[in-house]
Amino acid sequence: MWKAIILFLSGAIMGLILAWIARGVYDRYFFMEGSFHVVNHSSAAHNISLRFPSGKTKAFSMKPGSSHDFRINDTGEGSITVNVDGSDRDQVGYVTSSNNMIVLVIGEDHSGFSQVLVP
Repeated sequence: MWKAIILFLSGAIMGLILAWIARGVYDRYFFMEGSFHVVNHSSAAHNISLRFPSGKTKAFSMKPGSSHDFRINDTGEGSITVNVDGSDRDQVGYVTSSNNMIVLVIGEDHSGFSQVLVP
């Protein structure tokens, strides 16, 4: 009888530990940590390049009214430099090494930054 109780408690504890680890993985990938959503709110197509404080860059082309999603971790700490069509336009926001979802809006003459805080 004691062996069954010990075996049950050991299994329950291992199940709780595995559930806790699985929840952490789920939160990391489904609560959008390190996710960026970039929207082209201008009336023209643009080649966009984002330079993060860590030195990492992300470049892509966007049609008018389109959006681009990507994930990047370890961005460093500081502002994001937004390069539009080959020239640096703005330094926006403030990122750290671990970020919630970030939305960047590329407008006609300036860029907007918003960080979506997930509880």
